[in-house]
Amino acid sequence: MLLAGWSPGPRGLRLLARDVIPARDGIDYVPGEFGHHALSATFVRDAALRARDEHAAYIPVHNHGGTTTVRFSSTDLASHERGYPAIGQITRTPVCALVLTEQAAAGDLWLPDGSRSPLAEVVILGNNLIRLRPTREQPPHLPEDPAGASVSGGLYDRQVRLFGDMGQRTFQQMRVGIVGLGGIGILLTEYLARLGVGHLVLIDDDIVDDTNLPRLAGARHADINQPKTELAQRLACQAQPEIRLTPLRKRAEHSQSRDELTQCDWIFLAADGAAARHWVNAIVQQHLIPATQVGVKIPVRDGTVGQIHAVTRLLLPGTNCLWCDGLIDPTELAIDMQSTRDRAAARYVPGVPAASVLPLNALAAAEAASHFMHAATGLHYDDADTFSVLHRTRSRDRDPITSRINSRCRWCQPTGQLGSGGAPAATPLGAYSAKGP
Repeated sequence: MLLAGWSPGPRGLRLLARDVIPARDGIDYVPGEFGHHALSATFVRDAALRARDEHAAYIPVHNHGGTTTVRFSSTDLASHERGYPAIGQITRTPVCALVLTEQAAAGDLWLPDGSRSPLAEVVILGNNLIRLRPTREQPPHLPEDPAGASVSGGLYDRQVRLFGDMGQRTFQQMRVGIVGLGGIGILLTEYLARLGVGHLVLIDDDIVDDTNLPRLAGARHADINQPKTELAQRLACQAQPEIRLTPLRKRAEHSQSRDELTQCDWIFLAADGAAARHWVNAIVQQHLIPATQVGVKIPVRDGTVGQIHAVTRLLLPGTNCLWCDGLIDPTELAIDMQSTRDRAAARYVPGVPAASVLPLNALAAAEAASHFMHAATGLHYDDADTFSVLHRTRSRDRDPITSRINSRCRWCQPTGQLGSGGAPAATPLGAYSAKGP
């Protein structure tokens, strides 16, 4: 049995599996009255009551033989019709049967309003996004001769030769958020638009100033004093005229920004503020949405340049957490959640603009976009590799980073907010203003 939160997704209701209740063979999984075997009445009762008490979706799971195709048997469907209306009345939450093979999954979803529909897909988050559907789509045949006939032809012909038709369709169906449209965020906007991502959510409340021009690829003098969201929209449309865009000239912590991000399939965090880090991390954990934090640090003190770091940090629910890694400072978060005037007044020493150079931004952005395109199309060799990547550009080192896990973390653990979906978020700090989470 799976217990799950839920939230609206870009293509409909999204169930967020957060906990597993194993059924013990011979005790909880016993010979059935109507079929071969069934879950015991005691097991079903206890799981349903727990789903009710935790306001969680109730998802019984079993396996069938076969590999690439799966469907419910007539016995399965009859048991759903006998039992699920009653279970739904107990839990008052979604009830969804799930049947699996190694490469396929089918679901029968019953909603509290009495409606019923098939589950479109099961997505398993990792270094690759594994998508299981009732029938596995076969990848198209790719010609061995690079000079041979076009696979699909058209605008994305060269990309289809790497990703296949399925991979390119995956990009077109995805909704991706970019938080922060500075030097890295603007590059990501263009990279993703040219990959063929169908919908971009662009979040930044800032305007272009003259010092931005050397590091905002595609920016012109006419863009000075204009919103960065407008620059991002223009570049995205130049790359893909049919792209769907949701520009928000707001900060990440704004309720509209947060609502839009919960509708995404992937998020890129290219803003360095503590509030942006906290809210993106919260959305990753609560709504089970993978994300990538991207940044460049150039330490300069008294005219001396230290080691330059370009980082691409993977954020996977329950595995990589900015709070566990100590990358959100509680004091900075409390300050960052205030108004612009109050933020300035709270800092005794005014902030000094950090060094920023376009080629270093491009290094981090390209690493992040490359990981995303491999993950979305299943091209990574290792599904379980969740390392982040750190470039030390002065010494030309490239090292993996392992995330730390705090078993008591209120964000990335099942005992906290993991997979809670639309449930209210716990307050991360003891003393917050009314503007806090």
